[in-house]
Amino acid sequence: MEWRSLEKEYDSMGMKKNIEAQGDSIELTLRKELERIREVAHVLKDCKRFVFSGAGDKYLVPMITEFLWNHISKKPLNVIHSRVFADYVPEFLDDDVCVVLISQSGTTLDTIEACRTAIDKGCVVVSITNLKEEKKTSLVSLCESYEKGYVLRTHTKFYPERPLPSTCTFHTSLLVLNLLALFLNDANEEFFNIQINHIPRVVHDLSNSDEVRSEAKEYAVKLKNFDNFHVVGDGPRYGIARKHGRIMLMEGVKTNACAVESEEFLHSLIETLESKIIDPLIIMKPLDSWKSSIMSYKLIKNLWLRYGGKDKVCVIDPFRFLNQDVKRCFSGIEGNLLSPFLYAVVSSWHAYYLALIKRKDPGVAKLVSKVREEKEVKRLIEDE
Repeated sequence: MEWRSLEKEYDSMGMKKNIEAQGDSIELTLRKELERIREVAHVLKDCKRFVFSGAGDKYLVPMITEFLWNHISKKPLNVIHSRVFADYVPEFLDDDVCVVLISQSGTTLDTIEACRTAIDKGCVVVSITNLKEEKKTSLVSLCESYEKGYVLRTHTKFYPERPLPSTCTFHTSLLVLNLLALFLNDANEEFFNIQINHIPRVVHDLSNSDEVRSEAKEYAVKLKNFDNFHVVGDGPRYGIARKHGRIMLMEGVKTNACAVESEEFLHSLIETLESKIIDPLIIMKPLDSWKSSIMSYKLIKNLWLRYGGKDKVCVIDPFRFLNQDVKRCFSGIEGNLLSPFLYAVVSSWHAYYLALIKRKDPGVAKLVSKVREEKEVKRLIEDE
């Protein structure tokens, strides 16, 4: 397979170099933003309730952090899609509530409207964005002109991040939101140790691993003739399964995908197994030390192998490429809750090479980009 030729022809947005830069972008964000995150968290400690909100893959970021929050905090948290937040305004919003809004561009229409709603209700508002330049209407301009507004930045090696499945800002947004949650709740040192000292290095190693890329190419060859996929993950890894299915596969590879929580598999997908399985399963493999997670994984994988065959099972396991010291570091609950960073890297390479072998540009999606701006939404409606 002439992968370099495929990259040259179909990777028009330089997605490959952005995947390789994920660890560097985490390091850059830590260096530039760590103290600011600490300062903002100190100001927010009196808030009695929190809402995390975003759209697209920036809605999946708070879905992942929610698992961390629920483990370390007694304060209530709601994770709400920005569009839902703006359309179905929560009754509990007041000046004791902090709303954290996440957007790579800082100009996502749904998230802008959610921000305005939070400001109208008198909430404390925090924006997490990669936006650097001044824009007339943005999360930055709204927060900076609001007395209870705060801005936290993500930083990427390449700016602006052009490929649509924004891989670096996914990682850096998750980093900033996780750290905000950890500082707000005075989490134990092991969380900070893994998040600050281990995640950047491990993400960098996985992002630039020849072994990871080789496996991804093998899976691309194996899966190239399939057009429908089931992607399964448990707990905090369900957010990565959903990102892989709805963002990387549907937007990047332009194929059909269904993300399923492994916890719900037994109540839904299992009933389809006795009929002929025609679609591949992509499943996130937990560490063996995460006992309940590994049991569900083994059951789902073995059932799919039994009824579908080995050509229909694809396992995403970042720890296969890491040494025993790293595995021990991530073996406890802290590593479990912070592990999505690692799975996102491996799944990004899988989707990247699958897009190329299917002759698709993994960094471009015409309709998704249009629905992010109000004028384009109106134009799409008028086209009917």
